[in-house]
Amino acid sequence: MKILVVVFLICVTGGLLAAGCTAPVAQPTPVPTTVATPLPTVTAPPRVTDPELTGSWTLGEMGSQGGQAVINVFPAPITITFTSLGTVSGSGGCNNYNGGYTLTGESGPFGKQINIGPLASTQMYCAGTSNLESTYLQILQAANSYSIDNNTILSLRAPSGSTLVFQRT
Repeated sequence: MKILVVVFLICVTGGLLAAGCTAPVAQPTPVPTTVATPLPTVTAPPRVTDPELTGSWTLGEMGSQGGQAVINVFPAPITITFTSLGTVSGSGGCNNYNGGYTLTGESGPFGKQINIGPLASTQMYCAGTSNLESTYLQILQAANSYSIDNNTILSLRAPSGSTLVFQRT
């Protein structure tokens, strides 16, 4: 009987040793699947253009303070050029500027609707023109309507009533 107990203990010990020596079965790591989600297609509305506006213009008159203070003599030419790609550039009499513009295709009480800017400008100081240039750029960026008379006169108007009147060059 002692032999039977010894054999039993040897079998139990061997079984425990065998159970402790086995490595756990590695579970496969799931591979995430990527599903391509198509991005929604955003179609930009076609750019509104005006061939009459495209080209170069020189300022002939500026009406600030709601159009009450009219200036029509400038120490240096103030210019603007509109491209058909929606960019605008020119000289403020001292510094060069550029930026973008958009046309809405809508008309208001003072002409066709336009948004100009934001504008970037060089930063030189010119004693005789800096204040005038600053006023010009403020009116230009505030302008929200324009009209063209006989393809030679461009008038830009801000909601305040300030105006810029250009001659085609």
